[in-house]
Amino acid sequence: MINKNNILYLILFSFLLSHDTNLTSSWKQYFRGSYIVDESGGKGFGGYFRLNKKNNYTFRDFRAYLHFLDDYQYKKIRYKSSNKFLDFMNLYNFSTVSIDQNSKIGVNIRYHGNQGIGFFLKETKNTRLNTEIALSYDISDYLNDSRKTSYIKSGMYYDKIFKENEIKLEIEYYSQITDLIDEIDLSRFEFLFESHFNINESLDFIIGYELESFNTTDESFNSSIFFSIGYDKDFDLEKFKDRFKKL
Repeated sequence: MINKNNILYLILFSFLLSHDTNLTSSWKQYFRGSYIVDESGGKGFGGYFRLNKKNNYTFRDFRAYLHFLDDYQYKKIRYKSSNKFLDFMNLYNFSTVSIDQNSKIGVNIRYHGNQGIGFFLKETKNTRLNTEIALSYDISDYLNDSRKTSYIKSGMYYDKIFKENEIKLEIEYYSQITDLIDEIDLSRFEFLFESHFNINESLDFIIGYELESFNTTDESFNSSIFFSIGYDKDFDLEKFKDRFKKL
């Protein structure tokens, strides 16, 4: 039997290895190590890896998270792709696929996807403010009960670069529209705030707060503060392709 995790792994890397003539900028990779404290006082460590490529018209982004706290683990991989409309530069379409696992809130495995449109309210060299709306779905094994749910996703994203630091803010809400099971509403609110302080050209010290809150579940609130060291550098895609072909 084919493992679903392996299928998604191959899909995500096919995106990364595909050729897009619109993408002229180079890929960049990011690494992060974090010390995490959750709302109940639990402590642990986390890791983060990201590949990102963008220019004036297109955006490609792959992320992987791994968190280990006292009593639970959180794992996630996500790929997002977006393209601006040539005649309406403030407007773009996007799609996202992800897999995550969170033992704290009882999600053994959750496959997620969404597709929609976004709009840049402001976009300059140092400031980006954009909103998104999308049709979204989850296929999840929640507390050993398989569920498929659909949502309307709305979000707002803010990124501001200062001389020596940067702040990031993400606010998302998933409003469930179908597939209610036993009157349980899996609508959820997600929030992320990060403040980056430059150490040098490649290193950042990062302080952040993240939250996931469900409307109705036994473990409805999941939040944490994290302190991280982030490192970034250019990614040689051609060299990676050569190594991948030899596998």
